[in-house]
Amino acid sequence: MASDNQQQDTSQYTTIYSLAIPAGIKRDGTQFQNDQYTDGVWCRFQRGDPKKIGGYRTLFTSNTGIYRGLISQPYNGVNYIFAGNYKELDVFNCGINYGVGSGPFAANILPGQVPLTVGTSGNQMFISGYSGISGYVSSPTTATQYFPVGTKFIFGQSGTATVYTSTSVSYSGWSGSGYSGYSGVVVGFSGAIPSSTQAWIANSPVFTPDPALGPYRVTWQFDSQFSPLGGQLQVFAHPGYNLVDIDNGVPSQVIAGNITPISGNTWTFSGLADSSGQNPTYQPISVDGGVCVLYPFIFVYGSHGYIANNNVSSTYSQQNFYDWNGPLANQTNVSASKIVKGMPMRGGTNAPAGLFWATDSLIRVSFNSSASSTATTSQFWNYDIISSQISIMSSNSVVEMDGVYFWMGVDRFYMYNGSVSVVANDKNVNYLFDNLNYTQRQKVWATKVPRYNEIWFFYPRGTATECTDAIIYNVKDKLWYDAGQATGAQRSCGYTTELFPTPIWADWNYNPSFSAPYTVITNPASLPAPSNNQMYISGDVTSVFSPGSVLTFSLSATSSQTFQVSTSVFTINSTIGAPGVTLVTFTGATSSTVPIGSLVYQQTNGYAIWQHEFGQNQVNLNGEVAVYSSITTSDISWLTGNPSQDGLVGINRRMHLRRIEPNFLQTGTMSMTILGRKFANGAMQEDSGPYYFNPDTDKIDLRVEHRLIRLKFESNELNGNYEMGRLLITAEYGDERP
Repeated sequence: MASDNQQQDTSQYTTIYSLAIPAGIKRDGTQFQNDQYTDGVWCRFQRGDPKKIGGYRTLFTSNTGIYRGLISQPYNGVNYIFAGNYKELDVFNCGINYGVGSGPFAANILPGQVPLTVGTSGNQMFISGYSGISGYVSSPTTATQYFPVGTKFIFGQSGTATVYTSTSVSYSGWSGSGYSGYSGVVVGFSGAIPSSTQAWIANSPVFTPDPALGPYRVTWQFDSQFSPLGGQLQVFAHPGYNLVDIDNGVPSQVIAGNITPISGNTWTFSGLADSSGQNPTYQPISVDGGVCVLYPFIFVYGSHGYIANNNVSSTYSQQNFYDWNGPLANQTNVSASKIVKGMPMRGGTNAPAGLFWATDSLIRVSFNSSASSTATTSQFWNYDIISSQISIMSSNSVVEMDGVYFWMGVDRFYMYNGSVSVVANDKNVNYLFDNLNYTQRQKVWATKVPRYNEIWFFYPRGTATECTDAIIYNVKDKLWYDAGQATGAQRSCGYTTELFPTPIWADWNYNPSFSAPYTVITNPASLPAPSNNQMYISGDVTSVFSPGSVLTFSLSATSSQTFQVSTSVFTINSTIGAPGVTLVTFTGATSSTVPIGSLVYQQTNGYAIWQHEFGQNQVNLNGEVAVYSSITTSDISWLTGNPSQDGLVGINRRMHLRRIEPNFLQTGTMSMTILGRKFANGAMQEDSGPYYFNPDTDKIDLRVEHRLIRLKFESNELNGNYEMGRLLITAEYGDERP
């Protein structure tokens, strides 16, 4: 028969296909429909090629609580890191090139809300009404308005300062020390007050921590600016009670402190207030939104579209942050909804400008440098609503990359580059918003990795109450992918500077490590009995419980059950004898003296602050472990073309894989698993492999066939790394049956 003489087509046995899959990980839509990578864990794309994301190492650890805001500010060869949690503001320091340093050191937040320059005599305090003195009070009306009877004052900035409550207030002459012959505010008290030239209003705490066991409400915003008057670079921090509700309306005071310690490892922060200039209101600068710097102005913001800024003197050396009443100061309400974020933007010469995000609108604020010196306050500032139809997921979900601002809304992504537009996303927008835990929306945060042109949006997925995944946008290549719920995406906040070479991100996982137990003993007869924050341990344990180290009395300790060692003193003499004893003193106090026989442990690790993009491994105090990474292709088959290209018409045959030729820039051994299934809508039927290969592997010979095939490549060994090139596939037609 003629058919017996026909020559069989053998081209399928000699054709080699170059695997061609577009860059990006597409989670939305069906798996069969997808022509891009369908899955990936800790894998990015550079130049369109899959590449393992870098490793990370522990810079510091803390046992206090999860950090909810962080800023890194280098100065004079030191990188200072300020991080806030539910209880305190911690400071760390390290080099500007390498993450080696010390911390945490809890900053001392001073209790006085508003500073005053005063005179005192007996049971009276005087505040000048002379206009030549900065911070004067101009009239009897403002005297009773600013200092009503019942106002609380302190005369020293310490946590144990005595609080004095006023019993009278008047506007009259003063014959006491400091301001004799002047008129001003005379505040009376029921008893004698200390002799002092300084006082502080202390009607409420500058910062109120959350309860140790929750509920946790505090989230932090930071910025920094140089103070010409003080000659110091200062950090501004706002501990807002916004972690649960983005539209929280409870105000809290902005605090400020020098970036460098006042001595040793001691940092001091005080409340920002309107206490200087010619018409001070003596009010704390308290808002429920946050703080930002539009150099040289400080801006605060909050509910009902509230935006305010300080006055900046035209005399550079007199510029300070406590004048909120001068000609350039302003406060206004520009929308009905709450302002939750502010950031500086490029402006003209001598024309500071910024963007402010309300929960439903974007506002641009700019300084009118052409206004005359006699202009009113409102004429110096322009407030323009850029869009009244936007949304924002959280107060920390905005990031600027190369002058363009990106943020996550409640159901899509936005960007601002002169106008607001939606960032197109056909890869994972449903994957994200259908699975984001909206009850924890304020924990969403954004940052950038400039080297790879990436913006990361961290979010809590499913029922998670902390961030467990990250959506990544490559600005240069306009690509979307994700972290694949990798361990490295379990971060609560972070910061990227242009001087420290890699990102700094904080972990929300609590992973403490404990030493061997030590037993608390009774005090030797020749030594005093311990107080509630002391204990004796046999032998010399000063190297274990050294100042700054952390101890606990329980292996199941939470962050509220730890104590920091302040001193550790070893004593041995002829009376006590060998092996001697160590008296350990720690901060805080137990409810009673530590019982004799109790076990105590040194605790390390806890909540880690990581230096990311460092090497390829996870490095902490317990050692190094591999960081897992994988990438999975889309379906390849004869049904829709071939491994090199898609087609609308295909051949209903299985694909028989004969050989894979790996093409990777690779360190260590990798594995390849073949994921096969029968039908477009079918479940996974069979996995073949894994097949292991190293940098010297030329080919992987196979005899595997499936109707639909995906290739999964994995790296999971110490120092493992990869960047995928162009894989070569030798394939032929397989069986006709599915």
